Amino acid sequence: MAVQAAVVDPSQGLTLENKFVRLEFEPSGMGLAAMIDRVGGFNHIGPVEGKHLLWEVNFGRGTQVRPMNNNYKPCNYARIDRMADGSQRAVMEWNDLRWWLEDRSVTVKVTVDLPPDSGIARWRIFVENLSDYWGVWTVSYPLVNSFPAAGGYDIARPVFASGGNLLKAWKNKIEQRYPSGGWPMQFMALTSGKNSVYFGTQDPDARAKDFLVEPGVRAATIHYADNMGVAGSDWPDYHPIEFGVYQGNWVGAAHHYRAWALKQKWAQAGPLSRRADVPQIVKDLGAWAQDGWEWNDAKGTPAQMNQPFVEAQRMLGTPMGLHWYMWHHMPFDNEYPHFLPAKPEFKARVKDLVSRGLLVMPYINGSSADMNIKDFHRFAPHAIMDEGGGLRMTKYSEQAGRLLAMCPATVFWHDAISTVVEKLIGEEGVNGVYVDQISAMRHDLCFNPKHGHPVGGGHYWATGNRELLRKIKNVASKSGRNAVITSEGADEVFFDVLDANLTWALPTDWEIPLMEVVYSGYTIFFGSPCDLTQDARLFRFAQGQALIDGRQNGWMSLALFKPEHAEKAAYFRQCARYRVAAKKCLTYGRLIAPIESSTAVPQFTNDQFGWNQKHRGTAPLAEGRLWQAEDGKLAVLLANYSDQEIPFAWRVDPAEYGLKGGAYTLASLAPEGTQALGGATGAIQRTEKLGPRQLRVIEIAAR
Repeated sequence: MAVQAAVVDPSQGLTLENKFVRLEFEPSGMGLAAMIDRVGGFNHIGPVEGKHLLWEVNFGRGTQVRPMNNNYKPCNYARIDRMADGSQRAVMEWNDLRWWLEDRSVTVKVTVDLPPDSGIARWRIFVENLSDYWGVWTVSYPLVNSFPAAGGYDIARPVFASGGNLLKAWKNKIEQRYPSGGWPMQFMALTSGKNSVYFGTQDPDARAKDFLVEPGVRAATIHYADNMGVAGSDWPDYHPIEFGVYQGNWVGAAHHYRAWALKQKWAQAGPLSRRADVPQIVKDLGAWAQDGWEWNDAKGTPAQMNQPFVEAQRMLGTPMGLHWYMWHHMPFDNEYPHFLPAKPEFKARVKDLVSRGLLVMPYINGSSADMNIKDFHRFAPHAIMDEGGGLRMTKYSEQAGRLLAMCPATVFWHDAISTVVEKLIGEEGVNGVYVDQISAMRHDLCFNPKHGHPVGGGHYWATGNRELLRKIKNVASKSGRNAVITSEGADEVFFDVLDANLTWALPTDWEIPLMEVVYSGYTIFFGSPCDLTQDARLFRFAQGQALIDGRQNGWMSLALFKPEHAEKAAYFRQCARYRVAAKKCLTYGRLIAPIESSTAVPQFTNDQFGWNQKHRGTAPLAEGRLWQAEDGKLAVLLANYSDQEIPFAWRVDPAEYGLKGGAYTLASLAPEGTQALGGATGAIQRTEKLGPRQLRVIEIAAR
């Protein structure tokens, strides 16, 4: 409750400020005209021709969409509330607006809550729509123009490829749907020097929304309404958006988001160390392979066909998993979801591999059905329908069937996929199933009114897929089966109903462990694919970075273990063995931050960074990360990707991370065992001479 409420004349504008930030809303329309970081003295909002923006509401009906923004009519009520705890709230209202020939049909109310101890405010918007014709379509809020400056910011954005990208001096438009593999967490950070902006939502239901950044033009969160285009539909303020300033880089944003994220339903299963629902076999893995039906041309009996995988595991000397494609009777991307029957020797091969303690995880698709199957008439009513009554078909290749996105809110689709998983585990004997697409796909808006969910926006896509995966997990765990369930990509809303998440894009110089900083210790990420014909340094960069970032290495074919790739396989083996040796950090611990060397680290340039569109990039030849185990011990992980010795100078003050007393012991942790490195007091400064292709783990404990 406000201690003091001061009504403000909207024609004079409004200013909200504390010692960290000053927010200036311009007169009449209340567009955000300035957002000044008072610590750095930096204004993030530029001038515009015309007026600044704050919000935009699109109203729709059929194929018609009509926009209204904060400058449509003047704000007609504003005030500032001051609370007992020192926080402040700005309230701005556009009441009883006449819209498309209807009197008093729309009211828009926004609030901005500014805490006393932060420059990051909490923004909320409520849209009341009394129209008997128009329905709310989308709500863009906060909507800020002339931010960010084109090329003036490094943008840290989440992506399932490896957890995140840092796009330096970025000038190109970004627009991605949440929830999806393309934008799997609800935030981003934009940094100019040390002056940063945090932009994220706090939506516990994972409703459909787009994150938009158009450098030099605007930035916004675009929310899709429940019952889009249905007469009288509203936007009733479902959740806050956090938008504001701080000093630092993307790591600070990730730590800020983690504090909220670990309280959400997808993290409430708890840390991995306490998750009995996650099979131990996947927690213990050192590496993965990914391959088709025949491996390295091996033929003969099931045991003979399995030999390349068995030999690879023996060479690594660590637990290993196989992501298995082409085990089914039909061509890839055809006849979904009718994967069964399997190829004749599949069951025997599975039995042989599982008996050796290997994780055998065949591929299925959890989102698509093929229009070409004979019984498609059974599936058609449960497909996602667009606003014009069409079905959403995707072209994956010229060889693919006519694959349609199925609506995850339908029980029919849940039962269809659960039945496939039941037969694979119960009849074929596998101890894992990969359910493709679900975590990678975006919330496709479904307008089928017969599915029992709000048409268009809402949270039914996330809720429905969570229910589907929960049913699959129940199938995988019943009667003591303890089978592993994974999906393509990593989308936070599914972390509690999956055992691991595939991160599979090829390496780029943009990678940052954004998702790992947020969710390390709470879920498992796996995948570090790399073209085996590429430069050895790029291969080692992909594998070493995946290791120190906390991802289980692999997702390459068993051709890696052919003689011509022996050097790459040796580095891969080293990564797998260090993964197991440092499991208490890399599986159960927390990634704190990258460690920068105070001495120059050489770099390498390669033209083969990226996936669909290759680009020329430059990356360091050695990197470091700081981890903390659940017992409080710290670990410095270092990786040299080069063929030369590289000095890496690092500094860590253990007291900053809860190791009190000022006296510490250091030890080198390796697959061969642990070696004492002596003691230290206060902040620790060391220079490690990393040998060619060397990995190191240095553990720090309170004495």
